[in-house]
Amino acid sequence: MSALDDGIELARLVPPDELDELVTAITRALGGDLAIFDPRGGRLAGSDAVGPASRQIEYNGAPLAGLAATGPAADTSLALCTETLDLLVHHAHARELAAATHEEAMRVTFAELTEHNARLSRAVARLEELDRLKSNFLATMSHELRTPLTSVIGYAEMLAEGLAGPISTDQKEYLTTILGKADQLLGLITAVLDVSSLESGRLAIERAALSLGDLVASELATFAPQAGRRGIAIQLDACADTVVVGDRRKIRQVVSSLVSNAVKFTPDRGKVGVALRRGPLTAHAPGPGEACPAIQLVVTDSGIGISRDQVAKIFEPFFQVDSSSTRAFGGTGLGLTLAKAYVEAHGGRIWVDTTPGAGSTFVATFPLQEVRP
Repeated sequence: MSALDDGIELARLVPPDELDELVTAITRALGGDLAIFDPRGGRLAGSDAVGPASRQIEYNGAPLAGLAATGPAADTSLALCTETLDLLVHHAHARELAAATHEEAMRVTFAELTEHNARLSRAVARLEELDRLKSNFLATMSHELRTPLTSVIGYAEMLAEGLAGPISTDQKEYLTTILGKADQLLGLITAVLDVSSLESGRLAIERAALSLGDLVASELATFAPQAGRRGIAIQLDACADTVVVGDRRKIRQVVSSLVSNAVKFTPDRGKVGVALRRGPLTAHAPGPGEACPAIQLVVTDSGIGISRDQVAKIFEPFFQVDSSSTRAFGGTGLGLTLAKAYVEAHGGRIWVDTTPGAGSTFVATFPLQEVRP
């Protein structure tokens, strides 16, 4: 196989201007004329008065170029030119091989990345389809469960009211338990439906003027018996004007989720503090003279606190601080997810300040808006 077949050509490896500079440098130093030819006899550089080639140069056993020289130092010129060309060709060929190897490696890597991206795209499409099917399944099943449960609650209420005949004290107590658990189950089903609405982007907000102070006081009254049985004191500190514009049911659920968690994670004979105050919409402290454009709902407990690595996850659906099968605290892990979604749907923010073993403080903000009649 010849150098030409190999693709090793002097004209390609060494630019013509470098060959001209080489010939010029040698002839200036030694005198005479010098010319460089390709293996077919074509002139590459040097004087037209010299030729044909009197010396052949090979590279890796294949003809690479021919040389011709005249003058008293012709042999020296040929030897010097041969050695220089051999050095130039060697380094040029090495660079070419390195470039070709790099190019091939890049081509293979690009092909692998293209295939990998195609697999990832297919996986993402499949996951999106599974997520859609999951959301549809949750919405459908939650709706189907909610319908018969509503009937169970209705008939249980009628029995408790004596519409089907007199009932004993024990029967009334049992019916009260049934209604309580049914309401709890209905709340869980409603939470799953609301999460499905969040994922589908169909969360609707009804807006009306409401007193956040009255709403919070009413909600705290429902937790008083539960907290009292465990000796937990709930204290409310509300500023004078707490009127906001928002969805009463959804804001009530925000309050319920935060207070429920505070009571649940606070040990017996602990304390839960609930405050309503003017403050900034976000977690930064207001500067001098800066307006406080929001009402802050602050719920503080003296419970177990949350570790740093769990803080970023507590607003994710179905996340449990204690996810073991023997966990001491129940719940679906949807309360804070929905609370965050509802607060942000009203234009507010929610965050937590917590220390493991020293309790947690959740802050939810609701922007103050002009209440129009």
